[in-house]
Parts: sequence; structure tokens; C-alpha cells
Amino acid sequence: MPRSQPAIEGVQPVLRSLAVLEALNAAGTATLTRLHAETGLPKPTLVRLLDTMIAGGYVRRVSRTAGYTLTERVLRLSSGFRHGDLVVEAARPFLSALTAEHKWPVALATLDRDAMLVRISTRQESPFSTDTDWLNRRLPMLLSALGRAYLAFCPDEERRLLLAMLKSSKAAINAQARDEKYVSSMLAGIRKRGYATTAPMRGDASMGLAVAIMEGEKAAACITMRYIGSTMSEAEAATRYLAPMRQAAAAIAAAHERMSINAA
Repeated sequence: MPRSQPAIEGVQPVLRSLAVLEALNAAGTATLTRLHAETGLPKPTLVRLLDTMIAGGYVRRVSRTAGYTLTERVLRLSSGFRHGDLVVEAARPFLSALTAEHKWPVALATLDRDAMLVRISTRQESPFSTDTDWLNRRLPMLLSALGRAYLAFCPDEERRLLLAMLKSSKAAINAQARDEKYVSSMLAGIRKRGYATTAPMRGDASMGLAVAIMEGEKAAACITMRYIGSTMSEAEAATRYLAPMRQAAAAIAAAHERMSINAA
């Protein structure tokens, strides 16, 4: 226990620097007095932090009266953060809330070229999870509930391009893409129902119920609830969980929009 305190104290300058960066980002240009009011940090501490960030090229002093502003160098701090990462951050509390209420694990995935990449999962929070860890795994578009939901609700041109890639693929998991009549009928059914389910797979006891998170006409991501198929039929699962899944998707979309505006 005595060892933990120095480690905590050691990160305080980093946290304080980040608080200053956030305050400057919100204000555009801010005086020392304003930064003191915004962060609650003592002015001598602020001066030391600002001088350090000026030396590093992240902050510029405009003038004695105008105060300080950020430089373009701060853009390097966000260069690894993709727009798609925002929807992941927006989704976290809503996915946890779904699992807390309904007990089944929930996951979110975003498009990764010709597959769906699982970005976040509540598998560890669910008492009923039987799946292996799918985090950061790519799932097939036409077999997974996530992929089917994305294909059904993405814009027409994007769907056309995705299906063209899948049809040209030599992978067995994409073979269904060459049956255009089947795919068209399946996706039409998903749009009519408002949700997608997992293709039956031998040896897999779990089923997925997936809906899209819409950003206007675009599918920003999809979420799926994984339940054990022997416990209920698809119709029963939809009756129980479709409404809360849709509510969560709408709430995530709204939170994503707010975060996108703040990040702009």
C-alpha cells in the first residue's frame, strides 16, 4: 500500500496538463485567470505547466492580455483516434446497462473493409456468456447478425460495393454472396423486421439479435445481444429484447452525435 502513493502522485502533472489542454481547447484563447477558474489549479502551477507545453510546442502565448492558445501540434495527439472510435466510447454505458438489465452479453462492431470488427463487448459482465472472446475479431458479413444488420441498413451504394467485394472473395464464408436472389431476400426481410439474426452454425449454441446504430442514412455501427438459442425462439427473443436494443441504439446514436460535434 505505501508504494502506491508515489505512483499516484507521479501522474498528477500529466492529469493537470491534460486539464489545461482541455480548457484551452474549449476556450480557444484563455488568460491565466480564466484557466485558473476553469481548472481550479493554482496560478504558479499553471504557469509551470504552460511553460512546459510552450517548450514542447503544444501551446503558444498570444500576449499578456489575451493569454494562451493551442498550436497545431496538438493535432498529433488525436491522429490515432478514428471517427469510428467515437461510437465505441459513446456505446460503453448503454451496452453495460443492457447487460445489467437483461443479463445477456452485448457487443458492438464497426465495418472493417469486408467484415465486421468487434470493438467492445460486455462478455465479462454477463453471467450467461458462453462465447469465446470475440474482441478485435473480424466476423463475416453474411453469417454474423452484426454483418447482416449492417448490410441491410447501410446506404444502397455502400451495400452494392460490399456485396461486390464479397462475391469476388474466394473465402467459403462469403460464398452466399454469389446467390443474389437469396441475399436480396434475406436483407429485405431484415429491413422489414428491423433486426438481424445469426446464421445457424453447427456447434454454436448462441444466437445473435442485432440492430444498426444509424447516423442519418448511414450505419455507424451495429450492436448484437448474444443469447442461448435453446432457451427461447427467435420470436421470443425479439419480443423481449428488440425494443430495449432499439432504444440503446438510438441513445448511442444521440451520444455519438454529441461527441462528434464536441470533437469537431
